[in-house]
Amino acid sequence: MDFMKIIESLDEALYSVMSWLIFYPMTLWRTIVEPQRMMDYADREVSDRPDEQYDDAIRPPLFLFLTLLISHGLEIATVARNPLLSETRGLAALVDSDLALLALRMLLFSLFPLMVAVRLLRRQHTRLNQASLRRPFYAQCYTAAPFALVLGIGTLAPNLPFAGAGIISAGVIGAGTVWYFATLARWFARKLHVPLLVGAGDACVASLYSIVLFVLAATIIH
Repeated sequence: MDFMKIIESLDEALYSVMSWLIFYPMTLWRTIVEPQRMMDYADREVSDRPDEQYDDAIRPPLFLFLTLLISHGLEIATVARNPLLSETRGLAALVDSDLALLALRMLLFSLFPLMVAVRLLRRQHTRLNQASLRRPFYAQCYTAAPFALVLGIGTLAPNLPFAGAGIISAGVIGAGTVWYFATLARWFARKLHVPLLVGAGDACVASLYSIVLFVLAATIIH
C-alpha cells in the first residue's frame, strides 16, 4: 500500500515538473505581453477551489521561484561561481551552497511583491491580514519574475567576451526597469481608481521601500 502511494506521488511529481516545460514559457510570455491581465488572473484564481487554481498557468510564487532558478542557472553557466559563496564572514557564511544562494534570492526578490502589496492595501484602507495580503502579493509575483530575470541577465552581460557588453547590460536592465515601473504605475492607477500620475507616485513609494529593504538585507548578509 505504501509502495503504491509512493508510485502515485512520483507520477504526480513527474507530471508537474514536465508540465512546467509547457506552462512556464506560456506564463512568461503572457506576463510580459499582458501584465495587467495576468495580475487580474491571479486575483480571480485565488478565489477558486485549490484543485482548480491556475490550471492554465504556473502558480505565481512558483513562477517567481522557477524564474530565479533559470537566472541562477545562467549565472552558473556564465561565471561558474558566485563570489558570495566564497565569503566566510558574518551572515554570508550561511550562504555556502547554490541552494542557499537561490533561497536567498527568492527571499530578496519576494520583497518587491510584498512591499507593493502592502502599499496597495494601505492606500485602500484595507485591514492587513493573511487573506487580504495574498491577492496582491500573488498578482505581483507574476510581474516581479520577468523583472528579476532581466536584472539577472543584465548583471551577467558584462561577463560576455565581446566589446559593448556594458552597454548591453545597461540597456537590458534599463528596459526591464521601465517595463516593471510602468506596469506598477498602471496597476496602482487601476486598483485605486486614480490618474496614472498618482499611480506612478504610489509605484515610486512601493519601489523605494522594496529597494531599501533589498539593499539593507544584501548589505547585512555581505
